[in-house]
Amino acid sequence: MTKKEIIKKIEELFYEKSFKEVSMQDIANAINMKKASLYYHFPSKEELILEVLESSFLKYEEFINDLIIRWNNENFTELLEEFLNFSNKEKNIFSVINQNWYKENDDILTNLKQKQKVIFKSIHDAMEKKGFSKEKTFLFLTLINNIWKKDDVYDFCELDKKNILKEIENVFF
Repeated sequence: MTKKEIIKKIEELFYEKSFKEVSMQDIANAINMKKASLYYHFPSKEELILEVLESSFLKYEEFINDLIIRWNNENFTELLEEFLNFSNKEKNIFSVINQNWYKENDDILTNLKQKQKVIFKSIHDAMEKKGFSKEKTFLFLTLINNIWKKDDVYDFCELDKKNILKEIENVFF
C-alpha cells in the first residue's frame, strides 16, 4: 500500500471519528497495517494528522478552484449545491474541520488557519469580481457554513434545499 493510499484510508477513518477518538493502533487496524509500520510512515499521530490534512486540503483547494473557474451567473445555485455536498460526497476532512474548527492541538489549528486564509482568498478573489467586499464574502461563507451544519433541519422544517439556495442567490446577487 502506498503512502497516498494509506492517507486516503486514514482520511475516511477521520471522517467518521474525530482525531481524539482514534489511536494509532485503531488506525493501524483499520488499514491492516502493523503499528510499527504505521510509525515508519508517520513518526507521530500529530504528523499523521498534518499529512492527512495537507492531502485533504489540496483536494479541497482543487475543488474550490474548479468551482471558481466554472462559475457564471447561470450556474450559481448548482455550484453552491455542489459546494455544500462536497465534504459528504468526498469524505473530505479538511472541509469538515474547516466548518467546525479543530481546537485540540495548537500546531494543527495554526496549520488550519493558514489554509483557511488560502481558501478564503481564492473565494474572495472570485467574488470580488462580482462586487463583493471581504466582509460580504465573509457573510456569504458564514451563511453557507451554517446551512451546511444544519442539514438535518430541512426535513424537520419542511424546507426545500433548492429554494434555500435560490434565496441565497437572490439575497447576495
